[in-house]
Amino acid sequence: MAGRLLAALAAVGALLAHWWLSSAPAITIVGNVTIDIVDGKRVLGGAVSYAAAVAAAWGQRACIVAAAADDAPLGSTFEGHDLVIVPSSQTLVFEHTYTFWGNHRKLRVPAQPNVTLGWQHVPARCHRARTLLLGPLMPEDLDPASFLPGAHPRPWWERALGLAPRQQQLVGLMAQGLQRRLEGGGQVKQLRQPSGQLEQALGPSTLVFLSDVETEVWRNGTVEGLAARTRAFLVTRGGEGADEYLGAARRHHPVFAVDRVVDTNGAGDTFATAYMLAAAAGHSSPISVAHWAGGLAVSQPQACKPACVTDALRASWRSMPPSSSASSWAAVQRVLLPPARLLAQVLRHGAGAGVGSPAAQAA
Repeated sequence: MAGRLLAALAAVGALLAHWWLSSAPAITIVGNVTIDIVDGKRVLGGAVSYAAAVAAAWGQRACIVAAAADDAPLGSTFEGHDLVIVPSSQTLVFEHTYTFWGNHRKLRVPAQPNVTLGWQHVPARCHRARTLLLGPLMPEDLDPASFLPGAHPRPWWERALGLAPRQQQLVGLMAQGLQRRLEGGGQVKQLRQPSGQLEQALGPSTLVFLSDVETEVWRNGTVEGLAARTRAFLVTRGGEGADEYLGAARRHHPVFAVDRVVDTNGAGDTFATAYMLAAAAGHSSPISVAHWAGGLAVSQPQACKPACVTDALRASWRSMPPSSSASSWAAVQRVLLPPARLLAQVLRHGAGAGVGSPAAQAA
């Protein structure tokens, strides 16, 4: 009787452990969806939309937290993800116009949410993601400092359940929106120095993503000074590649070659998401994976984005740059395999297959 009870309790515990592990999102993404108006057409946009598309291509379930009103054209972009919409009076709207002599884009914001997202808006079930990605498009979108590990005391139930401290969580910050301001008529302009929000969000767990559009107007040495306060600082330079700052070290990386650049919308968001997912998976060169993903994103027309970014990544999966070191993957396996094997053995025991059975030996 006691043996059966112990076996039942073990099976229940194994099932709970399996549920706990499998229900945690791979990545939590926070930022606003947008209504992008291009040539009079209203389409879904926003950094979180492209991040969701990239996560879907990876086969990863994301928790996505965004503020929006009922008019947001969510469509199928977030299918398979855990989408949390924080109600707002308005959805963030961007009007895109282009100069007649080229592809220079101008932005106007006719509507903004009345909600500033913070850590308090992230459901408890989404706290367990090892990777957190923030995608503010305007300074009012979210409070990045509130998402840093240590910004808030850990709830008692997290400590009781033995959840890992958030100091182990990677925090990616697509900081373009923090470097913007609105002028008369809702015209979007760039700040000429790092914003206070950006500086407050720096820390040993933070990876910052910006483009040379934001950083080229800064004083010499500014990027290096900020990079020294982060885990990584990346500056993309369009067709000229990207600079990766890891502490005091700077390294330039070329782009992934594509036949033709069709549309650059979402390229930076795709780049940052791919970098974060590759880093979390232990890839030896996350930036090479990021360039690969970004190159495929710019090869797609804006009319089909962000959904076609998922399709392009899946179709070209075999061309992803491989990891040159197996040691990082071995570390992941050392963490994941023992609990998985224990779970398999417990389930087999409950089904009548002992540890010495052929099924158990195969594990």
